[in-house]
Amino acid sequence: MKIVRPLTRRKFLHLMSTGAGATALIGLRPLAWSSGTNGVPANRLSRLARGANICRWFRGRNARPAELADYVTESEAKRMREMGLTHVRLCLQPRAVMDASTGEVRPEVAPYVDAAIERFHRAGLLVLIDLHNEDRPAEINPAWQDAFVKFWTELASRLKHFDPDLTMFEIINEPVFKGREEEWNSLNQRLAAAIRKAAPDHTIMTSGPNWGGIDGLRKLKLLDDPNVVYSFHCYDPFAFTHQGATWAGPDVKPLRNVPYPSSPEEVAPLLADLEQYSGSKKMLENYGNQRWNKARLAARFKEGIEWGAHNNVPLYCGEFGVLPTYAKPEHRANWFRDFGQVLAENRIGWAVWGWDEGFGLNRHRVDGSLEVDRTVATALGLTLS
Repeated sequence: MKIVRPLTRRKFLHLMSTGAGATALIGLRPLAWSSGTNGVPANRLSRLARGANICRWFRGRNARPAELADYVTESEAKRMREMGLTHVRLCLQPRAVMDASTGEVRPEVAPYVDAAIERFHRAGLLVLIDLHNEDRPAEINPAWQDAFVKFWTELASRLKHFDPDLTMFEIINEPVFKGREEEWNSLNQRLAAAIRKAAPDHTIMTSGPNWGGIDGLRKLKLLDDPNVVYSFHCYDPFAFTHQGATWAGPDVKPLRNVPYPSSPEEVAPLLADLEQYSGSKKMLENYGNQRWNKARLAARFKEGIEWGAHNNVPLYCGEFGVLPTYAKPEHRANWFRDFGQVLAENRIGWAVWGWDEGFGLNRHRVDGSLEVDRTVATALGLTLS
């Protein structure tokens, strides 16, 4: 396994002068070149360059001790770094690590979280602690919100001994608060204050309401704290990334073999099979007419980039991916390549969803050997053996 080493200025200038392809530079341009002036240390931003979500380690309520101990092994964490990843976004489901009635950290789980962080640190990976809230009704429960403030106070106090240059705290995953965005702004301030009081040196990450997307950034009030990274998630265009998904609404469920890039000509052969699904047919027609390609992705990201530039804050893309069930490998490769290049060109760090989910790298074992989705890894410029 080839170890990816930091890109030196000399090497960068050589690549540029010789015209080496942009693929060689995906994710390697230091994030801090365009950010860091707002109070987030540049070395921390650079560690956000290329990452993967650890989706399932701490998402189950009743995971067995063996699963909590060795879901990602020492050698696996090392391989992640050798592939070129610089950090992980470690997803913690609140109900798996928190007593919702009291806000206390569950003592039977906490040591395993500590051990996981230490394991990634030994591999040279920054750890972004993501409170992966999926209990949406809890967002409108004041008692739960009070408990969550207490929980973050306890969790940040417990984890503050970890190196701040290798450990960040993300307040909550994809806050919704549809029609109640100001409530999220208030709760966001409360949670950030609790974290900052307990862990004065660590970088905090937060995102806007309405599922933490690009549009939500415009509804977000900046935190009164300079040491904050602002995150967004992006699964555009939905007709492509979620084709065939059974949980994401009736219109994407019948979609199959949706191409990327898109055009009216490319989608036309697929429309006849959707006559009985009027919503799906209309979605696919719109997708074709919108001509999704790298330029359109760049235009979509521009909305968030301009917000970040106006507010002089660093941005980060914490989730993106494509459901592979019905998407052709060559189309997924096109999308991941374009997506990664747009992020790299705008010096935005990223974490693909996920290391252990099919939308992204989908690590799995074949005859005892650890494998990842080579289509995705190659398109994102990661190094494979």
